Amino acid sequence: MLTIVNHLTAFWTVVVMNCIQPVNWKYCYRVDQWLLPEIVHGWKLKTGEIQIYQNEKEYLNEFTD
Repeated sequence: MLTIVNHLTAFWTVVVMNCIQPVNWKYCYRVDQWLLPEIVHGWKLKTGEIQIYQNEKEYLNEFTD
């Protein structure tokens, strides 16, 4: 639960607070171009469909075994 709160707080601080400023409106209004693809990418990372840093992970796991 704390992780969800932390993510929501970070989203609010970084995205919402910056997108309410008129100077940033031209970058924020196309949510379908920047937010939705990142949500899909994050979901794929969470479910293991995409694996990044796999070589580094295996290298570090050699030290814990």
